[in-house]
Amino acid sequence: METDSTTSTDPVTADRTDWVVFATGIAAALALFLAGAVLLVQIEVTDAGVAATRTCGSVFDSVVDRSGWEQWWVHDLDEPDEVRSALVRTTRCPEAVNRRVAIAAVLGITGVVLGAVAMARRRSDRSADTAASPIGGRIVRIGRLTSALGGALTVLGVIAIVVLVADADSTLFLYTDRLVVAVVGLIVLIPTIALFVIGRVLVLLGENAEQIERDRSDG
Repeated sequence: METDSTTSTDPVTADRTDWVVFATGIAAALALFLAGAVLLVQIEVTDAGVAATRTCGSVFDSVVDRSGWEQWWVHDLDEPDEVRSALVRTTRCPEAVNRRVAIAAVLGITGVVLGAVAMARRRSDRSADTAASPIGGRIVRIGRLTSALGGALTVLGVIAIVVLVADADSTLFLYTDRLVVAVVGLIVLIPTIALFVIGRVLVLLGENAEQIERDRSDG
């Protein structure tokens, strides 16, 4: 009598899968923790010409208006004559803050994507059905990953727009107003929203394919 190999799972493979899911979850949590730390840690800038190192505050301080152009400018004017001319904070802090925002965004996206991968992998392992269509299962997994990526990018994009619009000291507003920035930002988010919608459609198609295959097997 032949034995259906699809009804059994290799213990070694199952253990390896569990470890991969666990490691992916840990990596996601670590990336999100680092993203938060990058937003909260104080930023320091150095001007080698005057041998001066000054503090800009954190990205969070800039968002809540505890640091920014006005504060940096005032502090630079209070410096001794040999340091004042360099305007250490005013000239170097904006770039340093923007660099921190970019790093935090990369870490945040990485954490969200890794978390979505871990959840999708665990969900697919728990809901594995030998009667399900292999093609449908692949479509479902691809759809979940796609929608998770699109959702993560959309959420992070909305946060970035809110932070940008809330920053009263941004030099961008010397050239345009907040409404234009918000509208342009929402337009830029259209591809990420479309990515989320495409992912959900793929999930529905994959689940329908699996259900059809189950109905055929039962029949």
